[in-house]
Amino acid sequence: MKKAILLVSHSQKITDGIKEMIEQMAQSDSLQIFSLGGTSDGELGSDPMKIIDVINEADSIEKFFVFADLGSAVLSAELAFDMLEEAQQEKYVLVDAPLVEGAFAAGITASVSDDVEHILLEAKNTPGKGWK
Repeated sequence: MKKAILLVSHSQKITDGIKEMIEQMAQSDSLQIFSLGGTSDGELGSDPMKIIDVINEADSIEKFFVFADLGSAVLSAELAFDMLEEAQQEKYVLVDAPLVEGAFAAGITASVSDDVEHILLEAKNTPGKGWK
């Protein structure tokens, strides 16, 4: 199953860095990572159309795991979902997990597994660092 991680943030530099980190560890032909930080003109902010464009161009991807950091990035991810056709919405998963740790865990897991529930579980179990 072809999968994608969509990284949504106010900063392109943040999503580029996370994308690079995941790609170094999760080398798989079945996983694509998309850096969707910032606006379409390269400024700070978020743009739901960047998300829509990726989904419209990626016909072979069966599941999109969407990670966003805060505020309007989350709203952009939600708005993009609302703008998708029903068949596309079925492939779109808004993941309630931290952008960096969650996306990293999901990326590593998705590179070796097609089990959507397992991928989501790994992403959602990342917030705690275990420090006492």
